[in-house]
Amino acid sequence: MGDNVIADNSLDASGVLVNGGEAPVSEKHAAQSSDQCDEKPVKKLRGNHILALALRRMLKGPAPTLDHIVRFLSSGSGHDKFWMITQYFTKVVVWLYAKRGHKSAAERVRILSSLVADYRIMIRLVGLAPMAQFIRYGEQSPAQTRVLQWLDRLMNLSLVCYYPLEHMYWLGAHRVIPLSEKAVENSGYWSCRFWAAWVALQFVHLGEEYRVIKNRRKQIFTQGKADAVKMQQELDAADADTKSWKIQLLINACYFPLTLHWSIRGSTFPDVAVGCFGTVAALAQAYNVWQATA
Repeated sequence: MGDNVIADNSLDASGVLVNGGEAPVSEKHAAQSSDQCDEKPVKKLRGNHILALALRRMLKGPAPTLDHIVRFLSSGSGHDKFWMITQYFTKVVVWLYAKRGHKSAAERVRILSSLVADYRIMIRLVGLAPMAQFIRYGEQSPAQTRVLQWLDRLMNLSLVCYYPLEHMYWLGAHRVIPLSEKAVENSGYWSCRFWAAWVALQFVHLGEEYRVIKNRRKQIFTQGKADAVKMQQELDAADADTKSWKIQLLINACYFPLTLHWSIRGSTFPDVAVGCFGTVAALAQAYNVWQATA
């Protein structure tokens, strides 16, 4: 047994028995700890290097999504739709906070919603100029049918009445122009009533548009064109118009209860419902603008 011990181990110069060809256990632990400490900064440097390379690649390469977002927000419609989503969705957030008893948070979000609503009315003070341009364009480029042409004219007339009354309401409410409280209130209600008239006319307009799209699709199939590629292109165009028609119908259906609510004195329509309908309408319109700015 003693021979085995001596065979596995050796004596140092002082005659102390040590592991044969190996460092003492304490020295091995110290060496391992030193190696682990050396590995940590190496791993950290390696991780930082990978992160730096990833950031460099991200910032150096193209960013199509970011470019699209900037185009969306830079457009007048996209800018308005962003704040419209904020205005109406915060009403839902206010309801959720109030329901859970967070009164302070609900009040802060309600203030934000009111500020955004006020801002959106303010930027519409210049709405008459693009409205006049749109009317001129409509007269220079007539609609597909006579019914649509006259509906466009009636809808434009309702907006021509709506904008000045809303301007009067906002300027009077902020005491920019001297108006009595009753005059401010009446101008607000009547502006919304002309908007409600526009929404009602839009339902008739959508009905006529659907009839035109349906007839166009029927005509494509009955003509029996020899050029299959051209026929498919016309069908794709009809499908695109049908999709756009459905989105417009959704938007108008959401606006209808809102305009009625704001047109009726003492309406009991809940604010959370205003938030829900307004959010859906805003998202649908934002989708249209997002597609247009692609």
